[in-house]
Amino acid sequence: MKRPSDISREHPWNSVFENWEHEQIASNIMKILKRTGDTFRELSFGEYKDERVKDGADAEAVNREQGYFERVLKYTVSADAAARFSPSWR
Repeated sequence: MKRPSDISREHPWNSVFENWEHEQIASNIMKILKRTGDTFRELSFGEYKDERVKDGADAEAVNREQGYFERVLKYTVSADAAARFSPSWR
């Protein structure tokens, strides 16, 4: 069974959104999941923001990521969902 640590090694190129910003936010989520237990689960935006700020991101900049976060979240809750998001994550 794949874990976030298996998937987070690859950037999710050619995602269903075909948009770098969506791909980057999904990648951020996978890295956070890897670091916080290495299990798939639904991440809250609050936890995402806290973890991004710990990584050195500006809190206001992270707030601008929320729309992307909400659109990609459903693709980060399981290995099967991640595989549907990007061929790189299969």
